[in-house]
Amino acid sequence: MPGALRVFHFLSYLAFRAGEGLIRLLPLEWAFDLGRAGGELAYRVLRHRRAVALNNLRLAFGAEMSEPQLRALNRQHFQLLGANLLSGIKASTLPYDQIWQRVTAKIPDERLKTGWIALISHIGNWELYSHLGEKFPDYRYGAVYQPLANPYIDQHIREARKRSGIKLFDRRTELLSCVRFLREGGVVGVLVDQRAGYAGVWTPLFRRLTSSSTLAATFSIRSGLPVVPLAINTCGRARWKLTISDPVYPEGYDAELLTAEINRLLEQQIRREPADWLWAHKRWKPLRPHFLFARDQRRAFFPPNFDQATLDRFRILVISPESADEARKTFAAVSAIQQGRPDTLLSVLAPTAALDVWKANSMIDSIIDLGNEDSVGGLASKIRNCARFDAAIFFASSWKTALAVWRAGIPVRVGRRFGATSLLCNQHPIEPAQPLDSERMNLHIAHSVGANVNALT
Repeated sequence: MPGALRVFHFLSYLAFRAGEGLIRLLPLEWAFDLGRAGGELAYRVLRHRRAVALNNLRLAFGAEMSEPQLRALNRQHFQLLGANLLSGIKASTLPYDQIWQRVTAKIPDERLKTGWIALISHIGNWELYSHLGEKFPDYRYGAVYQPLANPYIDQHIREARKRSGIKLFDRRTELLSCVRFLREGGVVGVLVDQRAGYAGVWTPLFRRLTSSSTLAATFSIRSGLPVVPLAINTCGRARWKLTISDPVYPEGYDAELLTAEINRLLEQQIRREPADWLWAHKRWKPLRPHFLFARDQRRAFFPPNFDQATLDRFRILVISPESADEARKTFAAVSAIQQGRPDTLLSVLAPTAALDVWKANSMIDSIIDLGNEDSVGGLASKIRNCARFDAAIFFASSWKTALAVWRAGIPVRVGRRFGATSLLCNQHPIEPAQPLDSERMNLHIAHSVGANVNALT
């Protein structure tokens, strides 16, 4: 580790320990109240995170709640997040009997006689999971752990978990040891609400495809042991409720089907107390640069009872070239993009001269008329009113279209590093070593975002 980075990590560790020490001096109720106030401050100051959480809430509940309701829920989410973060730190210093006096427990009548996989998530005061061994001493507890970037804070947290009786398993190197621990009667906690990157299976959560880890499902199938959903919800000032749901056994499941079932169970937990979940995490953020699946043959899985007509689509806006002839030269690339993932919804922003060409193209779901009379602001409003786009792909660009797409708030904007308008794009294909004609260049752009241009049908 470079010396400057080591110093930065150590200073960060000292600041973390100082803050932790101050919180430990407070009564638990004060820590909860202070955290709630800090969450309110974060809601007002952290505009980007506030917007991320609100977009996620719209995705999950936009059809069920009004915009004022969603904004109020977002604010409450930040308040509870701060309250639970600080009270979780404080709770780690209390005797276990004082902790569990503040936690009511709803558990199945019959205890499992074997090991099991605990499905845990960032709901409520998730730090209290590390104290389960004190409440239920008839099990040995472990957790799959992702090491932190700061080695000093990482070591501190590892030691704290060890004092609580939690055995940690590094997800990079100790998964076989984790399976043995389960077979010997242990309980292993696995986080199931985080993005799994390129390695995950893409399956719905709140009707939207998202990369989901198959780790918990794989553990269950290989060990023959059940998965058990857990949640620790906030039910008052420094008060929580632990819910241990009925076990789900792996018989009849493969890893993909059980992962989809885990997502369904997670959604049920979130719906019970939606303000308690970590909405400010970019759970549905598209992977970059390959937000399409076809090039690297990423898996998408829909459970048998899922109605794909209800799927929240991945919306892509194609920016057309000016002329009809140049627009036709994008068709092969657009076809590859359309086949790039099973939830694609394609729209095109087209000038008047190319409108008829695009209207005859069956791959396009909707067309936005660029219109010479529209101002940049008017065009941006027109784009926003058409759909909540996830990505825009420029096959041609002007200041007007580039500014309008940027102002419309489309998070991923793909364009060549060519001309000043490229500054308004945030993803650029690698420029080819040799010049390409228009059609091949368009295919190159589609390939850069994950389309399989060699398998066009």
